[in-house]
Amino acid sequence: MNISENAMIEPGTYLGVDRNTTGHIAVVGNPVTGKILKLGKQAEHVRKKYRNIRKDLQRKGKYKKVKRTKRRESRIAKDINHKVSKRIVQEAKQNGMGIKLEYLKGIRQAKSGRNFRYSLNSWSFYQLEQMIEYKARLLGIPVVYVDPYHTSKECSRCGQIGNRSGKGFKCQCGHVDHADANASFNIALRPPLVESIDRLHVDRDACKGNTDIPKEATL
Repeated sequence: MNISENAMIEPGTYLGVDRNTTGHIAVVGNPVTGKILKLGKQAEHVRKKYRNIRKDLQRKGKYKKVKRTKRRESRIAKDINHKVSKRIVQEAKQNGMGIKLEYLKGIRQAKSGRNFRYSLNSWSFYQLEQMIEYKARLLGIPVVYVDPYHTSKECSRCGQIGNRSGKGFKCQCGHVDHADANASFNIALRPPLVESIDRLHVDRDACKGNTDIPKEATL
């Protein structure tokens, strides 16, 4: 399916997108206005619901139904990711901004929490990432990646390492914030990785023609 792309813009500022395994699957921070968008809260509820259903079916030996529930959950997850990615890209377009994401390759090895690993496998951060990239490319919005180290622990106001407890964040400088909101601002303000910039240059060159875009990723 060939869809014409817009020329890639060169934004001066970026939205920061913090992807999560609990609470909202994406929290978007605009460092210029201070505005925060919290998206995809229903994802965690759906994930827990279907995990419990599968456990019950497995105990009863109903393995065919287990497969069906996995497919059903996958369809719901894709729909949620589609809507969340669409809202993120629309916000960037309306404000003339680019989008920054954490570079999460290899994060399964970096994080050891059982719930974190399960959530990553179930909700596919990478599916959401790909949908954001495809939709952004159609509208000429650059997507770049930043180092994820301490984005959730560093204070977005002063840069010191603060105290994160659950979804709360507090720094000794006096700054108190929602932890995911604080992380989204850190992501927005961090310099992009070198390989991310190189890739962006390639994308700008590619925007001179058409590209094949998966149907589920289109606006």
